[in-house]
This record gives sequence, C-alpha cells and structure tokens, in this order.
Amino acid sequence: MVTQQIIQDKLRAAIPDLCNVIVTDTSNGCGQSFDIAVVTDAFAGKNKLQRCRMVNKILQEEVAQIHAFGCKCFTVDEWSKLVA
Repeated sequence: MVTQQIIQDKLRAAIPDLCNVIVTDTSNGCGQSFDIAVVTDAFAGKNKLQRCRMVNKILQEEVAQIHAFGCKCFTVDEWSKLVA
C-alpha cells in the first residue's frame, strides 16, 4: 500500500535540493488517492508539464498502484509568493 511517508521519502531521496513536499491522502486514509505539492529549485527553467513529468517519473511505481494522483510543482520563489 502506498502511504504519504513512502511518497515523501522517495521524493526526498530523488531530489537532493528538495525544499518542501506536502502529501495529502485524499482517500481518507486508504492510500488510493493523493495530492502533492513539491517545492524545489530543481524546477527552475522547466514548464509545468516538465515539472510534473519529473515527479511522475520518480513516483512511477507508486502512481501505478493508486487510483488518483494530483501534483503541483513550485520553485522556492513561486512557493514563497503563494504562501505569503
């Protein structure tokens, strides 16, 4: 079963300069639907599609096991403006 911790750990291991990752289980704990927000400057210069593909490649095995997956990707600067 996929968990929030598995997703966080895998992203932290694959993206060395990861600033923040927020994983929300939107399936009420059954591990079948997740929304994530990933914050890293590794996304600088990449468009939304490239960013999502990067995350999807890292989480390929996990995404194949669940029903729904939403991903939002931000640079540190974009994130700081969003949460300010």
